[in-house]
This record gives sequence, C-alpha cells and structure tokens, in this order.
Amino acid sequence: MTSVQTYQRPSSIEEAWSLLNDGGKSAKLVGGGVDVALFAPPEILTLIDLALLPTRSIELRSDGLAIGAGVTLTDLLESPLAAAYLDGVVVTMLRQVAAPLLRNAATVGGALASTHPWSDVITLFLALDAQVTQYSGQLQTSSLENLMEQRGTIDRTIITEVLLPIPADDVYASFEKFVRTGFDIGMLNCACRLTMNGDRCESGRIVFGGTPDIGHRLEAIERALAGARLDDATIDSAAQLARQALALRDDVRASAEYRRVLAVAGIRRCLMRIAQRVGE
Repeated sequence: MTSVQTYQRPSSIEEAWSLLNDGGKSAKLVGGGVDVALFAPPEILTLIDLALLPTRSIELRSDGLAIGAGVTLTDLLESPLAAAYLDGVVVTMLRQVAAPLLRNAATVGGALASTHPWSDVITLFLALDAQVTQYSGQLQTSSLENLMEQRGTIDRTIITEVLLPIPADDVYASFEKFVRTGFDIGMLNCACRLTMNGDRCESGRIVFGGTPDIGHRLEAIERALAGARLDDATIDSAAQLARQALALRDDVRASAEYRRVLAVAGIRRCLMRIAQRVGE
C-alpha cells in the first residue's frame, strides 16, 4: 500500500460517490479493509473509507432481514435476528468464514463487492435470493444473482444494504463447506433453499461455489427436485446430477475430480438435513 497518497472519510453516500468518481480507477472503496490490506493493486492512489456512512444496522422488516453493508461478519454472526433466520443458516455459514479476527474487520458489503470465487457469503446469499441495494448517483436494488453476472463493475458502486427475503413457514435452507483446516479457504461450498409442500419440493435454489469459480446456481438439480418427494431416491438422484452437471476445474486447493466427490457429499448433506427438518 505504499502507493496510496490520499485517505478520505466521507460522511455521506453522496460525498463518497463523488470522491469515487473523481478518483477514477486510482480510487478504491474501503469497508473493513481486509481486501485492501491483502490485495491492493499498485495503481491505487486514493482510499475512500466508508466507516462513517449509516450502514451498520441489522433490522427485521416486513420485506425481510435488512443488513447494512457496513455490518461486520462478526456483527451478523452475533445478531439474534440472524440466528432466528431460517433455523440459523446464516450463522452456521458465518462460523465457517475465515478466522475471528478477520470476521471482526470484514463487512457484508465488502464480502459481496470482492467477488472472491471461494466466498461462502455469496454462495449462501445466492441460494437465499438476496437483494442488494447500491448507490451510483441514485439508489437501485437488484438481485445478487444479477449483480454477480456484472461483477466486473460491482466495486465501482457503493453497496448500502443486503435484504434476505422473509421465508414462508414451508421454506428450508442448508449450507455445507469443505476445508482442509478450520480457517482455510474452502475447496468447495454448497447451499440449498427449498420450498416444500409436505414432503414434496415445490421449488428450490441450489448453489455451488469454489468450483473454483464463483457461486452459481445448478438449475439441472433445481428442475429435478421440482415436484419430487424429498426421499433417499431423490437425494441420490440430485447427488448424481451434481457429479455430472457441475463444471469443475483443478487449482492449488483441489483437483476437479476431488471437487466432484465433495459436490456429491455437499448436496447430499444439505438435502438430508432439510429432509430431516421436514420430517420433524
């Protein structure tokens, strides 16, 4: 970070947006500062610290669980509102993200803007159909799924809030991650969100991340689950679809073949947990 010449702390989102525009590609937004400290490119001359913006709240509203972009992962992990959301699936995921000291600094907005392919937050929030509000001269809200398709520009807007929709009583979710050590970057992650009608699945969102690409839906499994009874045969079929349909590659963390084994185990564990909850 020896190239940084200017450090700004705007007090309003409008001021932050003006500074980002004025700085162009040499300016970078700072949430918790984790990525800036680890991966700041040498061309960055100006840092724009968003800590003074009013984006640190967690609220349960009529339309969902609203999480400010400045909320740290620890803030969210320790929130009773997050613990109560869909049987605590958000808290379950966050306990597996990085180490406590990094969670104390990393923010929800930063976790989405960084678009790391191994991100656990992105994988689960995609499965939960998260909606993201951004400011780029004016506030606009779109699905996280759409934003991930345009992730080359997401760091040039200011994320203000993430909304997790209020689930109906017949909605269930589960998350699974595979790591070598407790604080290591994951080799693969998987999240499922199903809408059930009795023991039958009406619809679902199935997301895999760290493949090693960024989290994305596996629609072949979603189609196979629609209308099916969530029993052992259906779960076995979904696992085989994951083996066949998921695009996987080798990298320094795992081979494609090993990831294929993990994908089968991941979808099986997620669906079995949901089936158990439905049975209860």
